[in-house]
Amino acid sequence: MSRRYHVGGKVVDSVDLLRKRHWSWRLDVWPFAILYAAWILTILPSFDFGDAAIVLAALALFHILTFLFTVWSVGFKCFVQYSKVSDIHQADACEITPAKFCGSKEVVPLHFRKVLTGSSSPIEEEVYFDFRKQRFIYSKERETFCKLPYPSKEAFSYYLKSTGHGSEAKVDAATEKWGRNAFEYPQPTFQKLMKEHCMEPFFIFQVFCVGLWCLDEYWYYSLFTLFMLFMFESTMAKSRLKTLTELRRVRVDGQTLMVHRCGKWVKLSGMDLLPGDVVSIGRSTGENGEDKSVPADMLILAGSAIVNEAILTGESTPQWKASITGRGAEEKLSVRRDKNHVLFGGTKILQHTPDKVTFCMKTPDGGCLAVVLRTGFETSQGKLMRTILFSTERVTANSWESGLFILFLVVFAVIAAGYVLKKGLEDPTRSKYKLFLSCSLIITSVIPPELPMELSIAVNTSLIALARRGIFCTEPFRIPFAGKVDICCFDKTGTLTSDDMEFSGVVGLTDSMELETDMGKVPVRTVEVLASCHALVFVDNKLVGDPLEKAALKGIEWSYKSDEKAVAKKGGGNAVQIVQRHHFASHLKRMAVVVSVHDQFFAFVKGAPETIQDMLIDLPSAYVNTYKKYTRQGSRVLALAYKSLPEMTVSEARS
Repeated sequence: MSRRYHVGGKVVDSVDLLRKRHWSWRLDVWPFAILYAAWILTILPSFDFGDAAIVLAALALFHILTFLFTVWSVGFKCFVQYSKVSDIHQADACEITPAKFCGSKEVVPLHFRKVLTGSSSPIEEEVYFDFRKQRFIYSKERETFCKLPYPSKEAFSYYLKSTGHGSEAKVDAATEKWGRNAFEYPQPTFQKLMKEHCMEPFFIFQVFCVGLWCLDEYWYYSLFTLFMLFMFESTMAKSRLKTLTELRRVRVDGQTLMVHRCGKWVKLSGMDLLPGDVVSIGRSTGENGEDKSVPADMLILAGSAIVNEAILTGESTPQWKASITGRGAEEKLSVRRDKNHVLFGGTKILQHTPDKVTFCMKTPDGGCLAVVLRTGFETSQGKLMRTILFSTERVTANSWESGLFILFLVVFAVIAAGYVLKKGLEDPTRSKYKLFLSCSLIITSVIPPELPMELSIAVNTSLIALARRGIFCTEPFRIPFAGKVDICCFDKTGTLTSDDMEFSGVVGLTDSMELETDMGKVPVRTVEVLASCHALVFVDNKLVGDPLEKAALKGIEWSYKSDEKAVAKKGGGNAVQIVQRHHFASHLKRMAVVVSVHDQFFAFVKGAPETIQDMLIDLPSAYVNTYKKYTRQGSRVLALAYKSLPEMTVSEARS
C-alpha cells in the first residue's frame, strides 16, 4: 500500500514514495520479452513470412510507443518503471505533484544522509529531496515533507543579538545545511536540447510518416522532409541554448565582504556567505566603475542604505533601507511587510550611511551591519531565476486546440481507412503489406507534416526580431500565445509609463473643497509637513526619490539639503530638521517623521486619507467628500497630519 504526503505549499502539493524496479521487472521489458518469445515460437512457424513480419512490426511499434509514453507522461513512467511504497526507508525516488500553475509532475531522487549540528557528532538521519532548486526535508513531527527553513521569520530580538557563526563546527553545519551561495544549475548542451525536441509527439509522428512514405517509394520527398525536420528542430534547440546560456550569466556577485565569524572579522567572497552570517556591507564598485550587487538577502541591524531595486521590481526610484533599531523586540520579521529593512539579493547599493548610534557591534570598514537571511535560489533574485527556469511547462507547436481539430479529422480518416481495409481483405490477390500501408497513410495524412514546420518558421522569425531588441525567450512556442491576448494589465504608473507628476495644490483648509495653489495662504505647519515628511535622499549630489515627493517639494518652493534639513527657497520660513524617519509601510498605508523646528519636536504624518482619518482628533466636516472628489478625478490624494511632542533630547526623539 502506498502513502501520499500532502505538503500543501506554494510549489509542491503532494509527494508519493517510489522504488525503482529492477530493469528486468519493468513493465516495458518482461511483458514484451514474453510476446517476442511467443512470436518466435507460435507466429513465425504458423504464418507465412509476410504476415509474420506485419505482426512483428505491430509488436515493435507497440513496444516503441510504450517507451515513448514513459517519456511523455510522468504518471505512465511511474506505473511502468517504479512501484509505490509506504515505508520511506524503502523508497529511492519521489513523484512530485506541483501546486496549481507550477508546472507538471516530476520524478526526483530521494536522498538519505547524516547531518551535523554545532558539534562534530552526527545526529539522526535526514531524508530529503531537491525539487526545482528547493530542498524539502522529511519532518517526523509533522509526518510530511517541509521546505528547508531559513532564519527569515524570527523575532527582531533574535537578529539584534546575532554575532554570526561562533565556531568552525557551526560554519561546517551551516554549509552542509544550506550549501554555497550560488546559482548552480547544469549547463544545457545542444545534444540534450535536441534530444528533447526529437522526443516530442509531433516530431515522432512526422518521422513515422516519413518512414511510411519511404515504404511507399517516396524516397526523395521523404528524405528531404526528414532533412528539413532536423534542420528546423536544431534551429529551435540552438535558439533555446543561446537564451539559457544568457541566463547562466546571472550569478551571485562574488564581491569580498567583511564577515564576523568565530569571534573576529574576516574577508570572504559573497559566494561563501551563509544564513546567519553577520556582515559589513556598503556601496562597492568593480573595475569598470559599475556598482556591485548585494550577494544575498540581508536584514540591516545598524546603518542605512539607498538601494536600486530595478532588477527585481522594475521601479526606477531608489529605495531607502533603514535598520531595525526601534522595532519591537518580540515582533517577528516578515520580509514582505518589513522590506524597508531588507537588502535584497541582486539589488545595488547606491549609498550607505554607517550607524549613528552606539550598537553592540561595530563594522571595521564603515559599512552597514547586516545579518544574512537567505542565500542562493531562496533569495529574491533566486526566486526570479526559478520563475524563469521552472515555473511553467515547456510548450511545443502542438496545442490542445490543434489536437482537438486533428482528433475530429482522425474520426473520418479511421472510417475511410476501415472501408479501404474491408474492401481490400475481400480481394485475396491484393498484397496485405500494401493494404496495411495504404490504411496507415490514410490515417496519417490527416495531420499535415508541414504544419509544425510552418509554425516553427513563424516562431523563429519572431525570435530573431525579439533578439534584435535584446529580448530573450526560454520557451519560443509561447510567442504564438500572444495572439490570444485581449487585455493587458500593468501594475502601476512608473514602471512602463512616465513617472513625472505635477503638484496641484492643497485642499481641505476650508469647507469649500477648492484647491489652494498659493502656498502663501497655506498654514505653515502644512507646508512643513510637505517639506519634510518624505523619503528623498541625495545620491552623488543629486536628489532622488518618489516623483510625487519631489513634485510636492518643488510645488511649495522649498529645498532639501544633504544634512536632512528642509528650508524655504525664498526665506520667511523656519528650517525643518529631520530627526527620525519611519518609512512608508504598505500594510500601514502611511509614513511618519520626527522633526525639530526651533528646538521643538513634532511628529509629521502622511498617508492614505482613509488611514489618516482614524488617527485625527478633530475630523474636518468635508474630509471624506473632499478626498473622494479628487480621487474620482484621477488625482493621487494624500492626507497630512501633525502632532506636537513634549520636550526631549535628540537621542530620545530617535528612539
